[in-house]
Amino acid sequence: MEKESKNLEKLLTKIRHCWIMVEGKKDKAALMQLGCPNILTISGNLKISCQKLDTLDPIPEEVVVLTDFDKRGKQLALLAKDELEAHSIRADLRTRFELGRILKIRYFEDVKRHYDDLTQGEN
Repeated sequence: MEKESKNLEKLLTKIRHCWIMVEGKKDKAALMQLGCPNILTISGNLKISCQKLDTLDPIPEEVVVLTDFDKRGKQLALLAKDELEAHSIRADLRTRFELGRILKIRYFEDVKRHYDDLTQGEN
């Protein structure tokens, strides 16, 4: 369990210092509670979200895609990857899988609750 905690903290450190794409407002709110400030929602329009990234200085080299693990989330992850790559931005989907595995989540709106349950269970 200690190894999983270290992996989780490493993942959280990463996502706190990079840009993240999520499906909607609830996902964004949950990740903000974990200290992640740079979050774009793609529920409105994926192309517009990628265009926003193009206006940043500097333009991110990589974006972590954290979509849910349902059918829609899987489809959005692949669409986001394609769209980001069209803007010459790498899409990190691996972090999505690792967070989902460690926290045993299906929906990212539950990430804070699952994080709290896991970390409080260690004390």
